[in-house]
Amino acid sequence: MGNVTAGAKIPCRVGRTLDVGDFSLLHQLTWFNMAIHSDAEYARGTWFKERSLAGPLIFAVADGLLHHADTVAAFLAQDGYEIYAYVGVDALKLTAPVLFGRTLRAEAEVVELRPTKNLDRFLFVYQNRAHNQRDQQVIEYRTTLMVARTG
Repeated sequence: MGNVTAGAKIPCRVGRTLDVGDFSLLHQLTWFNMAIHSDAEYARGTWFKERSLAGPLIFAVADGLLHHADTVAAFLAQDGYEIYAYVGVDALKLTAPVLFGRTLRAEAEVVELRPTKNLDRFLFVYQNRAHNQRDQQVIEYRTTLMVARTG
């Protein structure tokens, strides 16, 4: 039995502290410029008390942490699989805000690897969660990748 089995942990090797520059760059690139994300005066009057990172950007950072340095690709390669396509994301839940200076880390667990109609392709499903420096979960979601056997 290989590593790619239900319940197996996918090792994530990096964390990331998000500073003002990260917030500005991510929001400018995506046009997520709602007042809670871009207006410090407005944000002071919210329950966050400061600007927060937009939810879709939390997803981008969390997914980037997991795929940093080909973490998922290396995990799959141990059992002779390679990533063929990013198929989709399901059950995305934002569970806590991400504010300036928070450090995020990701963790992932294999849900399943199942064959497709094409005998050379499989669907690889994993659950991803990201936590801040206080170990509060900030996001969770399920990703499906199409993978292929190598060689």
